[in-house]
Amino acid sequence: MQQEIQKFGRTLSAMVMPNIGAFIAWGLITAIFIDSGWWPNEHIAQLVSPMLKYLLPLLIAYTAGKNVAGLRGGVIGAVASMGIIVGSDIPMFMGAMIMGPLAGWCIKRFDRLVEGKVRQGFEMLVDNFSLGIIGMLLAIVGYLFIGGVVSWLVEAASAGVNFLLAQKLSPLLSLVVDPCKVLFLNNAVNHGIMTPLGIEQVSEVGQSMLFLVDPNPGPGLGILLACWVFGRENTRQSAPGAVVIQLFGGIHEIYFPYVLAKPVLLLAVIGGNICALLFCTLFDIGLVAPASPGSLISIILMAPKGKTILAILAVVVGTAVSFLLSSPMIRRSPDFQDDVDEEPQEKPSTDGVLGGVIRKIVFSCDAGMGSSALGATTFRKRLQQAGIAIEVINTAVNDIPSDADVVVCQQVLSERAAQRVASVGGHAQIVNIKNFMKDAALDDLFVQLKGNVCSGVKEQEEEKDAKATPQEVLQADGIVLGLSSEPKEAAIRRAGNCLVALGYVDDVYADSMLEREKLATTYMGMGLAIPHGTSEAKAGVRSSGIVVLQYPEGVDFDGEKARLVIGIAGVGDSHLEILSHIAEALDDETVLEQICTTNDKQQIIDILR
Repeated sequence: MQQEIQKFGRTLSAMVMPNIGAFIAWGLITAIFIDSGWWPNEHIAQLVSPMLKYLLPLLIAYTAGKNVAGLRGGVIGAVASMGIIVGSDIPMFMGAMIMGPLAGWCIKRFDRLVEGKVRQGFEMLVDNFSLGIIGMLLAIVGYLFIGGVVSWLVEAASAGVNFLLAQKLSPLLSLVVDPCKVLFLNNAVNHGIMTPLGIEQVSEVGQSMLFLVDPNPGPGLGILLACWVFGRENTRQSAPGAVVIQLFGGIHEIYFPYVLAKPVLLLAVIGGNICALLFCTLFDIGLVAPASPGSLISIILMAPKGKTILAILAVVVGTAVSFLLSSPMIRRSPDFQDDVDEEPQEKPSTDGVLGGVIRKIVFSCDAGMGSSALGATTFRKRLQQAGIAIEVINTAVNDIPSDADVVVCQQVLSERAAQRVASVGGHAQIVNIKNFMKDAALDDLFVQLKGNVCSGVKEQEEEKDAKATPQEVLQADGIVLGLSSEPKEAAIRRAGNCLVALGYVDDVYADSMLEREKLATTYMGMGLAIPHGTSEAKAGVRSSGIVVLQYPEGVDFDGEKARLVIGIAGVGDSHLEILSHIAEALDDETVLEQICTTNDKQQIIDILR
């Protein structure tokens, strides 16, 4: 049941979070230029209403549809949502969160039904008309039927929220929001529920207290300050940096490990937020747009004119109450994080995996925007100071790339991380942690990297040097001029076979080039295509190299004519340097025309070198 709730929460959050910047843009225009704003401007204020009614719901619908069915899902999600937007008098955020995924699901189902059944040459026709027809029908259904139902639901939800506000009961929202936020639905409750309802209120009364239910950094800040003042050892040492990140960075995940290590602290968080919301209720304080991230800076920027000081005081109240409630809890166990770290951790051993070459470490959290970014930044700096050149990135757990060698995540996400790694054909080691800032598992990972990775890289490079004959990246034998036009697949196969014949790659690489082309076209524009293998095929690359195939009459790449087909293979990330050189050399159209028409291989070699 909890997993289903988590999945639902992630779905809601994923529709809204990518568009928070647009919400902030609208909020700033509202706060600054409306009649009651900081610098009223009737002309600019005309942006407020259309952005609220059309832009923001369409962005949500596009994002929701894209999450289900890629770009086609995004487009049809926006088209279908126009029906409910036009057919309603209120901003259709909830409607967009329904129609977007629904439209994406419909087009995805259609694509599966016709997969492999469309005659060659008619793919684009079927794709465009299917999206147009299905999108039209959904827009009409939304306009005539769904819009009315969603309007009724939204008005009912708004009435419930308004009742809580009228009865001064809105602080009780903290009893639900804060436990969900810390345990498993961070961002989902705020951006999936509070943000749409809050914007409904802003359109009616100019502000909403719902924007302060989740983003207020005060309750978490109070716990961190208490850990700094009364904690010991790791609890105290890690708190100062966390205080700065919580207050000014707005990454609330930074205090979650403290609460999870000592769950009774959740009472302090709830108490602090209840008092802060009560303060907001008594003094009629709200924001004009979502405060994302939930930092003091965001709250100041989103506060209505004349209420900035009161909004700051709401943060102070939440901080003070949380500090007072959590202080005695921490005094009784001032080193509670160290006590937890000493307990046996159920985490996979990193032995064996780190004996090889580690090129990429991925820090992963639920949304990929908060705690994982913080953890990746901290660990990357640690590796750089030790002179260890390893790529460290952060992603959402559902976006872990296939070429990850190590994935660092919290224990609660380890199963999902393992499933994601398996689904993309990866072989990454999962390292479980409790705290992204400071954790025994991270220390162990760092020690193993420092002791093993450098030697592993050296051994691998020596092995490659021993088995691969040094050769030029571009050879005369790798240039074929004056080829007759042929199908795209044949041209890519020819480039792959040429790379194989020259010893750059193993036999399977040509197949991987065709697989890569199915994912997205490698046509670059200006008559140039650069087919290459998938990331999984890098193991079959012996040495970096390119081959140049010249087609004076062109090769059809999905409606575009490629007169140059440059096959490429790169060891590690060296192909990026090769691509950079090619782009620089071919930036001049005159030079590109020379390569497409010359009969001199040496001229091409001189240009590309």
